[in-house]
Amino acid sequence: MKIQKKITKAGIFILFVLLIAGCKTEIKETYDHTVDFKKYKTFCWMTGCEFKFNGPEYLNDSLLLESLKTSLIKELESKGLKEDSNNPDLLVGFTIAVKDEQAIIYHRAEDSPVYYQPIETDREVINYLKGTVIIGMADNKESRMVWQSQAISYMELNPDFSEKNIRKGIKQVLKNFPPKPDQR
Repeated sequence: MKIQKKITKAGIFILFVLLIAGCKTEIKETYDHTVDFKKYKTFCWMTGCEFKFNGPEYLNDSLLLESLKTSLIKELESKGLKEDSNNPDLLVGFTIAVKDEQAIIYHRAEDSPVYYQPIETDREVINYLKGTVIIGMADNKESRMVWQSQAISYMELNPDFSEKNIRKGIKQVLKNFPPKPDQR
């Protein structure tokens, strides 16, 4: 809870996206290998074609969500898809999870610049956030998931709040969408 007090809603949200863009990020993708992704030309959001946020309440900030939505739309459009709320081929869902975590590091006394006792250790506690972004896509006609990407990253507490970094993070999560035929 202390971390939430130190960081604004906007800070946590962008921090999460920036981590995906800047730090070592583990990305796991799954998709239906039998699907020809070339057939998908249009998309809208999973819940009645309305962009809905699914994640911690303290990240539910309208300006940031609009920036995220815009970044998702631009990235999907760069991949040849168009937003169409009347007859979408794909339904897109977006979820964020953020978890407070802690690491304890023990420093031996001889690690310090002034060596005084080899047996004693100093303990350092580091608080950080572990964030997960999941983007899923379902075939609208068949009502089944066809592609999902999950990005997991550890986040720093002093993020760069630029839209450029949000876009960079979304681009990384969607890097391998649609899967190329040689990937199948």
